[in-house]
Amino acid sequence: MSLWSWFTGLFNADGTLALDVAIGEVAGEVFYKELAIEACINLIANTVARSEFITYEKGKETRKNNYYLLNVEPNQNKSSSKFWRDVVYKLVYENECLIIQQGGMFYVADSFVSLKYAFKENIYKNIVIENYELKDILLESGVFHFELHNEKIKTVIDGLYSSYSKLIQLSSANYKKNNSRRGVLNIPSSYPQTEAAQKQLQDLLSVKFKRFFDAEGGAVLPLSNGMSYTELESNVGSKTSGSDGRDIRGFIDDVFDYVAIAFQVPPQLLKGNVADTEKAFNNFLTFCINPLAELLTDEINRKLYGKDKFLERTYVKLDTTRIKAVDIKDVANALDILTRIGAYSVDDSLRALGMEPLDTSWSKVRWMTKNYQRIEELAGGGG
Repeated sequence: MSLWSWFTGLFNADGTLALDVAIGEVAGEVFYKELAIEACINLIANTVARSEFITYEKGKETRKNNYYLLNVEPNQNKSSSKFWRDVVYKLVYENECLIIQQGGMFYVADSFVSLKYAFKENIYKNIVIENYELKDILLESGVFHFELHNEKIKTVIDGLYSSYSKLIQLSSANYKKNNSRRGVLNIPSSYPQTEAAQKQLQDLLSVKFKRFFDAEGGAVLPLSNGMSYTELESNVGSKTSGSDGRDIRGFIDDVFDYVAIAFQVPPQLLKGNVADTEKAFNNFLTFCINPLAELLTDEINRKLYGKDKFLERTYVKLDTTRIKAVDIKDVANALDILTRIGAYSVDDSLRALGMEPLDTSWSKVRWMTKNYQRIEELAGGGG
């Protein structure tokens, strides 16, 4: 192949030069992006799985079939925690998730085809669950179809990462270059050209030099036939820019930060930083988990219960207030105040602590201290 043929082969059909040609193909760096995405999805899924679906009938909390399906066993093959992790994973990673009800149980679709319409119900067909394809064609009213965004977040992240992966690769190459040993081997012109001498030279270059460079302690390099080796200046052990790998860590941190922002997850939670954890977790609940909980419950209420039941206060609510682990000492004063003003009963306080309510007549009674009076009495209406 001629030099001109090699050079022209580097260009695309449209005459542009691909960036990968200039700096090499990206291989392992893609795992940083996948690690960040998986960490976000796991954090969101685990948080949602710690929530509780509370079911109400005419305004009163109940525990019947729907409560069991949503909180314990959606179907015979999955627990609720595994089921909702699968739902959140598909919802976040693929931007949508389809759940069908079959035989009184819920199943997550692995794949499906949707036909969307403006003034009539959407249609879902070619639904596959655990490698089994349903022959049924289902209408919108017969499924739970969750959609997270108008555009797949992962697609946006992929576009961002296509540039950052190049920077990470270049920084890695620069790190290896700055932390490698280099030298000059002087071979005299009188070195024998026999086959045996050439084999000895090859053994010196490929075996003995490798052992010499890889040695952790002291090492000796035997040279013969007038050869000499001179070590060149190296950045090994120095603190020059990029020589300690901090440039690489900085780029990887940027990838985690951008992925976290895309999923509305505080970056410090994703990376395990302890600074301002309380504030970060509250933001995580407010801007990520609570909107997701509302998305899930809205779809379940309109499909499983419907308008008439919902208006008579028969519905489901995903309670995210019990996600945080609480110390009794931290909430004791707040529970006392809520009890004194009649906002909480004993059972309410036990639920807030993650404990089972007593469910007795006296534990459901609300109390109020005698210090509180009606406003009109203070204004003179009561004497």
